Parts: sequence; C-alpha cells; structure tokens
Amino acid sequence: MDIAKDLALIDALCARDFPAEHSGCHTAWLGPGDWPDASDCYAYEAAVVARLTERWGEPSRWGTVTLEVRIARGEVIPEPWATLTALAVDVHTWIEPVSRRHVTLAVADHEEGNQPQLWVAVTESDPP
Repeated sequence: MDIAKDLALIDALCARDFPAEHSGCHTAWLGPGDWPDASDCYAYEAAVVARLTERWGEPSRWGTVTLEVRIARGEVIPEPWATLTALAVDVHTWIEPVSRRHVTLAVADHEEGNQPQLWVAVTESDPP
C-alpha cells in the first residue's frame, strides 16, 4: 500500500485530458488489489481521505441511496455517478482547485461477499 503513489495517480487523473469518446471521467482502483482484511481497505480509505482533506479541505460526504431510487424509477444518471451508485453506499467528493474537477473516493462494498476495493473517479460533471 503506497498512499504517495495513489495521490500521484489522483493528481495525474486531474491533469489528464478526457478522450472525446469517453464519458468525461477517469476512474481507477487504489491500494493493493487484494486486501489482507476488509477492514484494511476502510483504514486505507480513511488515510487517503485525510491526505486529500489536508490538501483541499473537508469533502462533501453523501450516500448513493437517492441515486439508486432515481435509477430504479428509470432516470438515466450520467457517469461516473451511475457506476458509483452500483459500487458504493458512501462517498467523499472534493473539487480539485486547479482543474476544478470533482474527485470522488468510494469503497466499492455494495455487493456482499465481494472484497471491498477503494475506487476514485475524476470528472467535470457535477453530481446529479
């Protein structure tokens, strides 16, 4: 686990152009691919959240339940927010001050039985 490498990856995603054919977001998995224990993923998330909060201030923190309801009613939710809703229950979002892009961290733990994974999305689109 290397927080410095993951923070550098987040910085790179904030600076990288979005391909024309892409949905206007970059996503990546953070941390190791296989956590020794599920609690390690949440601890790592807390450490990354702490570092980003030091940089950019307090994040917006919200749950995805409302988006789940909207999707269930047939509303089309743009990416990365639709994928985020499928993966996670709780998210942290900052606006990176230089690029003005939304940086959202979430632990993909929505499906029981699967090991949680830390996910980051960088996008110019506002949360719906």
